[in-house]
Amino acid sequence: MFFEGAEKKCEIITSNAVQSLIEKPLSFWEDLVSASGATILSSIENEQSTAFLLSESSLFVWSNRILMLTCGETKLVESAELFIDSIGVKNIDGLFFQRKNEYRSALQSTDFMDDAKRLSKKIEGQVVCFGKLHSHHTLLFHTSKKLELAEQDKTCELLMYDMEPEVLSFLTRENLRTKELRDFFKLDSLFSGFSFDDFIFRPYGYSLNGIKEDQYFTVHVTPQEVCPYVSFETNLQIGEESLSILQYFIDRLRPGSFDVLRFNGHKDLFFGDDYIRAIHVKDELSIAYSVDFSYFNKRQKEPELMYSYKNIEEI
Repeated sequence: MFFEGAEKKCEIITSNAVQSLIEKPLSFWEDLVSASGATILSSIENEQSTAFLLSESSLFVWSNRILMLTCGETKLVESAELFIDSIGVKNIDGLFFQRKNEYRSALQSTDFMDDAKRLSKKIEGQVVCFGKLHSHHTLLFHTSKKLELAEQDKTCELLMYDMEPEVLSFLTRENLRTKELRDFFKLDSLFSGFSFDDFIFRPYGYSLNGIKEDQYFTVHVTPQEVCPYVSFETNLQIGEESLSILQYFIDRLRPGSFDVLRFNGHKDLFFGDDYIRAIHVKDELSIAYSVDFSYFNKRQKEPELMYSYKNIEEI
């Protein structure tokens, strides 16, 4: 069974002239999510943010920005277009639309450049690539207007691939419960004071949102043996505390490789002698946002065995 876990991501920042987005009715967000081909499963909220758990990933809402991630074969660009049309392009201070390399891009209804061309017809922007097009990379369309750097503009993404068999065995276990997964990730101790909202998909798969004031994090697990993938994203400060969280996820899941993408994070990364940094991009966008993208491979000590497909439908 194949499911594309790699997320598409869109963040939109609105001007102060726009009514607080938190005050918009649920029907607005239902329509926005539906445009991508996803649905809202549940939500949590506090005075500063609302987090929607989706059938395909997550939507976070603050007073003047949204962050939406969708996976599978969703069409996130259509949600982005709907939001621009609803708010008005003059009221958009910034837009970031991002897609990483997918396991099976041929199954997607559009590719990144298709999406970027559609967005560029509505709002002025440019395209950049982090990484290598023939290897791990992320493509980003961003608007050209310069933004004042706010506290929540510091984000970190950890995208992990090819977890070890015993990890996948646990993540694909029948009748797995949310409490077991929260304990597995030690979420209560790692994210003290956060409110959680999570969901286990059947036959397997897991999504979780966490919020505390204006801070957020999200975890998405796609543990199919043929395409294992786990993502973690947060706007927690990228200091010693956040780096220890990244290290915990890596130690717990033991991925064969992983990407780390940080916006406006300055501390260099090192994850021990078990991993080699194969790609490193460190640069600054034209709007004065710094970017640091790294792709790490596990150091191979012994030859691997070939992978045997259980049935032809997996190919």
